[in-house]
Amino acid sequence: MNYRIVLVAGPDHPLAGTQPSARQLRDQTWLLGPSAAAEGTAIRKLIRRLLVPDDRQQIFQSHAAALDEAKRGRGVAAALSFTVAAEIRKGRLVQFSGPHTALDEVWHAFMLADQGAPAAAAELARFATTPRALQAMMRGAGVHVGRFRPSVHVTLWS
Repeated sequence: MNYRIVLVAGPDHPLAGTQPSARQLRDQTWLLGPSAAAEGTAIRKLIRRLLVPDDRQQIFQSHAAALDEAKRGRGVAAALSFTVAAEIRKGRLVQFSGPHTALDEVWHAFMLADQGAPAAAAELARFATTPRALQAMMRGAGVHVGRFRPSVHVTLWS
C-alpha cells in the first residue's frame, strides 16, 4: 500500500501557513506516535533526514494522541496523509508545504503460501489491508524519546 507521511500543526502554530526550512522544523517540538520509536519506519526516516534532536521529540502511545496535542498548538506532528485529510479540510490542522515536509513510502505484507494459509492467517491478512485496521493502529500522553516504551502486543501462532 502506498502512503504519504505529512507534517501538520494546529492553525495557531507560528509556522502555520509557511514553507518552513529544515532548520525551522528541527527547532520545533515534535509530537509523534509510537512508530517513531522503531527503526526503519517512515516517520523515523523523516526525523533522521531533518536531524531532529531527541530532546525535541515527544512520543505518545498513539498517533491520535500526538495529533490531539498538535491541534492544541503544542508542536508539529507527522501523520499519514489520509488520516488527517478531514482535519485539514475543517481547519483543525494545517499541513506544511515544502521539500522537507512529506515522505512517500510503501507498506508490504507477506504470507507463506506453502500449502495454503491457515484460515486464521488468511483472515488476519485480509483484515490488515482494511481501513478499519489502519484506524486501529492510529488511535495517550507523550514522553521524551529516551523514556518511551511501546504498549505490549501479543502475537499468537498456530
